[in-house]
Amino acid sequence: MKQLLALSLWLVSLPALGVSSLVYVGDPLPVLLPVGKERRIEIEGAREVRVGLSESLRKRLGVESAGPHVWLTAQDTLFPQRVYLETETGLLVLVIRTDPRASAEPLSIAVDLSGSQNSPVPPSEKSPNYVDLARYAIQALYAPDHREEPIRGIRRTPVDEQPVALFRCRDAYPSACGGAVESVPHTAWEAQPYYVTAVTIRNRLSEPLELDPRDIRGRFVASTIVHPYLEAAGSLRDATTVVLISRIPFGQAQ
Repeated sequence: MKQLLALSLWLVSLPALGVSSLVYVGDPLPVLLPVGKERRIEIEGAREVRVGLSESLRKRLGVESAGPHVWLTAQDTLFPQRVYLETETGLLVLVIRTDPRASAEPLSIAVDLSGSQNSPVPPSEKSPNYVDLARYAIQALYAPDHREEPIRGIRRTPVDEQPVALFRCRDAYPSACGGAVESVPHTAWEAQPYYVTAVTIRNRLSEPLELDPRDIRGRFVASTIVHPYLEAAGSLRDATTVVLISRIPFGQAQ
């Protein structure tokens, strides 16, 4: 399976100024948060930042934004989860988690997409690729009121919203056996030659589990899991979304 994002990350610390600095070049950017303390993030050069995150994360992560700044406050322990920051120039993906050693000092993020496949391309010239399609689907699901990056020819398409056996059942991955993981497709798009399907994954076990994309069954050319760490059934984080890309409709790729 091809990696959706495989770009470099540069990290520079500026302790004298009490500010950490990162450069976003297209790869999801890891950000550590302390529990119960607010951390300010500035997107350099942005006029406005909009924040997209899952409904379950909204209940555990305090979010405020104004101009180029976003303030994040973890209410309790968070395992790695994605937060999407949209500016007038594009989408940034953060992977946040809490850490007892995390600093609350401000974080400044500069954006440099000059050498990445995320560089702006006129919609009339852009052909669909895995990165664009996955980003489009995630924006549509987690930030529906925000502007989605246009994809030439993309359109919604019907999908049968019935549970499917998406993960292989094997000894090395027993959590997929016996209905422990529920997988329900709910939204699909078509952008020839690809089909994009969003599937809700829910943990039915009484203990946490970590999803492994290598255990996804079917004829899919790419997949991305919004956050692979699921808490026990009934908790706020017992579900996630996987975006699957195939060359045939979802029902035939299964």
